[in-house]
Amino acid sequence: MKTINKLIMGPIPETGIGLYVHIPFCVRKCAYCDFLSFPCDAQGQETYVDALCREIRQLEQVPLRTLYIGGGTPSILSEALIGRICDTIRSTCRILPEAEWTIECNPATFDLAKARSWRAMGIDRVSMGVQSLNDRLLKRIGRIHSAEEARKGFRTLQEAGFTNISIDLMMGLPEQSMEDWMSTLREAVSWGPSHISCYSLIVEEGTPLYEEDEKGFLNLPDEETERAMYHETVKYLKEHGLPQYEISNFAKPGMESRHNTSYWERISYIGLGLGAASLMDEKRWREPMEMHKYLTGETPTIEEELTLEDQMKEIMLLGLRMNRGVSEYAFQKRFGVSMWDVFSKELAELQTCCLLETRDDRVFLTFKGRDLANQVFMRFV
Repeated sequence: MKTINKLIMGPIPETGIGLYVHIPFCVRKCAYCDFLSFPCDAQGQETYVDALCREIRQLEQVPLRTLYIGGGTPSILSEALIGRICDTIRSTCRILPEAEWTIECNPATFDLAKARSWRAMGIDRVSMGVQSLNDRLLKRIGRIHSAEEARKGFRTLQEAGFTNISIDLMMGLPEQSMEDWMSTLREAVSWGPSHISCYSLIVEEGTPLYEEDEKGFLNLPDEETERAMYHETVKYLKEHGLPQYEISNFAKPGMESRHNTSYWERISYIGLGLGAASLMDEKRWREPMEMHKYLTGETPTIEEELTLEDQMKEIMLLGLRMNRGVSEYAFQKRFGVSMWDVFSKELAELQTCCLLETRDDRVFLTFKGRDLANQVFMRFV
């Protein structure tokens, strides 16, 4: 039996933590995907959920501010299995008022009955992977759903009673033109989602798209076109009531993802399930990556114990992802020292290069800085 409680040494804040539950199953892997996910039969899914629930029961009275059921494709699980996970969390943990519960889904893997069951379980936010509303591009990247299934999926979630619906879209896809991208973006906005995540394709080693790229067959948009897609996205979504709040994320005011924001603010979180990561007591640990080790209860591996310097760098690196940036007041309250003393050289140079600016007590990325964010982040690694 794995001993998560032994890894949690200090008191858990009364403001609560985030809980991430990883469901590693999918119908088939997309051509760009390097996540820990794979197909699995019904018996394997049930065995895995049994192990998950045994883990959850170790979190007796842990206060939860957010729950995020991610994957993989959590929506391929039956209503009964998702219900067992949610019931175990509810009976074990202390759910704080106004807690946010999110589940990820693929449009081809749920119907109205399943969506209604999620709502009845207390899930109040859904993140649906759409990626594109162009069937040619969906097929190109190996998605299992069509554009019409995505449209129907969104309507189904609304009919089930969800008012907080996020959709994921991808730009910079093979053979994707600016008009392809803007057509998808315009239609997606017309549905009325509360949140949109827009990610640039990253060609990861070991994926089918990587192999194509190595052979010169991928035909990606050039860098200038991909940047233009991003700039138009920021402008268009702001004009239509979904201002940017993080490099890749846009939301109606007050509808930002509380769970993901907790990562950028370095609020403690626990990850359960195959390969899931946790951050507690300035320790980062990870669950086993191999299914047989996970099912037999192997203890998570501590990957690093963070020094004070590590913590300060992470506050800067993660906080700068958000448009509101990093607060000098909050930094000094947390560490007892000014970020301008700790990172005087880095901050001055980045300001000189017009990548950072300050307003009131905050430092944040400029528009140019968001374009060159990786260069900024490297200064704090």
